Amino acid sequence: MKISFNWLKEYVAISCSAKELSDKLTMAGLEVESVATIKGDTIFEIEVTPNRPDCLNMLGIAREVSAIFNKKLQYPRMANIKFPQKRCSISIEDEKGCSRYIGAVIDHVAVGPSAKSMQQHLEFVGLRPISNIVDITNFCMMEYGQPLHAFDYDKLCGHKIIVRRARKNETIVTIDNVTRKLDESILVIADQEKPVAIAGIMGGKATEVTPETKNILLESAFFDPILIRRASRQLGLSTDSSYRFERGLDFTTVKKTSQRAVNLIVELTGGQIVSYSDSCVLRRKKTAHSLKISLKEINHFLGACITQQDCVAILKKLECIVCVLPQNVLKVTPPSFREDIKSSVDIMEEIARIYGYQHIPSSLPTVKVINIPEYTKRQRRENMREFFIAQGFNEVVTYAMVSEKSLECFQQKDLAPIRVLNPLSQEQEIMRPSLLPSLLAVVLSNMNKNEKDLRLFEIGKIYGLQEEKDTLALVLTGKRSSDWRQLKKEDVNFYDLKGALEQAFDRLGIKNIIFKISEKSFLQKGIQSDIYCGSQKIGYLGKVDLEVLQRWDIKQNSVFYAEICLEPLYIEMSAQEKFIPLCDYPAIIYDISLAIPKSISFDEVKKIAFEYGQDILAQIIFKEEYCGDKIPEGYRGIIFSLTYQSRAKTLTESEVSVIHEAINRALVERLNAIKR
Repeated sequence: MKISFNWLKEYVAISCSAKELSDKLTMAGLEVESVATIKGDTIFEIEVTPNRPDCLNMLGIAREVSAIFNKKLQYPRMANIKFPQKRCSISIEDEKGCSRYIGAVIDHVAVGPSAKSMQQHLEFVGLRPISNIVDITNFCMMEYGQPLHAFDYDKLCGHKIIVRRARKNETIVTIDNVTRKLDESILVIADQEKPVAIAGIMGGKATEVTPETKNILLESAFFDPILIRRASRQLGLSTDSSYRFERGLDFTTVKKTSQRAVNLIVELTGGQIVSYSDSCVLRRKKTAHSLKISLKEINHFLGACITQQDCVAILKKLECIVCVLPQNVLKVTPPSFREDIKSSVDIMEEIARIYGYQHIPSSLPTVKVINIPEYTKRQRRENMREFFIAQGFNEVVTYAMVSEKSLECFQQKDLAPIRVLNPLSQEQEIMRPSLLPSLLAVVLSNMNKNEKDLRLFEIGKIYGLQEEKDTLALVLTGKRSSDWRQLKKEDVNFYDLKGALEQAFDRLGIKNIIFKISEKSFLQKGIQSDIYCGSQKIGYLGKVDLEVLQRWDIKQNSVFYAEICLEPLYIEMSAQEKFIPLCDYPAIIYDISLAIPKSISFDEVKKIAFEYGQDILAQIIFKEEYCGDKIPEGYRGIIFSLTYQSRAKTLTESEVSVIHEAINRALVERLNAIKR
């Protein structure tokens, strides 16, 4: 909102510099975004927060300045005009949409240019002068914050005003010469036949004030903020009036602004008021509420030593009603235009910002020491992030909303996406049930920039009908990272991703992880697996199906993806790392090569091996999977190494051979494997 320094001085006699005023307003919570000098005046661009509609006008800002500088606030002087008893015809059919409507009929007005001073005031705050009648309505709006509208009274059919909802398929040509289609949700001002204005937004062309206008009806009303906001968005029409109505206006200011405008019109145009109607559905919008707060409470909360006299003076400058009760207790009744003051904390905030935060001494708060859990969910999530970053993965952060089209790769009945009622775009119309669409979009973006070797991860939320879940997703594609010993880079595969997950689980102290064959439509058959923690399914991994990649226009044959629900893992993660000393005795490593049925997972192989390994089988590492003519149909060849080690003594070849052969036999017999 733009504020004229010279105009402001008409209400508050201040002699400070523009810079000082700018600093003071900003410190008081009205941030001055810019200051400009125009034709001998200083214009302030002020950011007014949504909870302060009382500052969307000159008097509101003047009230703040008056309190900050402890100066008297001078309200506009009004002539003693006698308002007639005669009523004009006003009917409020929609009492919810309009709880107060004041109409004043003024005859014999002389429409013409307004005074130069008024034109200059309006221009400096960003409004275009039009005529004396229209300029007065804009001037009063900027002065009090209450929008007004003037109708050509002679163009109102039946000389009637009806406040109602628009009828189906009704239209109106607004003063900007645009024909707008209305519906039953939009509040309108109508005469006996048709809509003549969109309530709180814009007037109609048919009844606008022109140089030929002789008689006018001046409108000042209280419209429902929700209805005005909804209509403004629906019509794509935002005005200075709608901006103020949407934020909520003061019920009592409706009459003050009307009387101020009538005074100016009578004085400056030579008109005569002939009828005046105040159609008020509610006598008061809301009962005034009082708050009690002690001086001790104020100073304890603020950490200051503000006197009772200063507190009372500040609150009265802000037009609060203050009553001093025994034991230094203040009973404070906020003014009707300060609906944001709802609790004692709000009272303390008002005192602090006017008193000046710079006058409140800085000190560290005194707090009670409590026991804080050593290992929180956030810490567990952070540990996981650090691990994957250390492994060469790059973290990405994507939007929680995706397009419906991006979910076409999911051909699963168990996914029930949550739709956004009013999406900003088609790209953000569904709350994502999986991180896969988001990460495929990242892969595509990188591919378009010729970045093909990707190691990505994201820790974010996915959304279901009943709950939202913390989820980890990994993507692996392109060439495997090489070191100085490798001259040729190799493509990543399923086991690179599986190995990264296994390392993460081991590093984070998560035990009893099992991989089982799965069948997901968006993953390639035979190269996918479900992940279990004990008996609970926590996620899956696999190679993204080629058809899915083609839909995304990803020109990469091998993209590996994993998605893990973190909620069950937070419980399983070890709170502290346990130190395990290095073994003092050497290890013996043997390899095993077997052909096993394709239905057998490597986890089953490991389980049997450890069962027969007694207490000297320390580790099993998968090395390679192979196939060929010598492998029977329905089988696959695997090679893995077994590490034997004892913490009590040096193992001999003969001791290890006995156990190693026992493991070999068990695998052949129990898995129907073929020894290679």
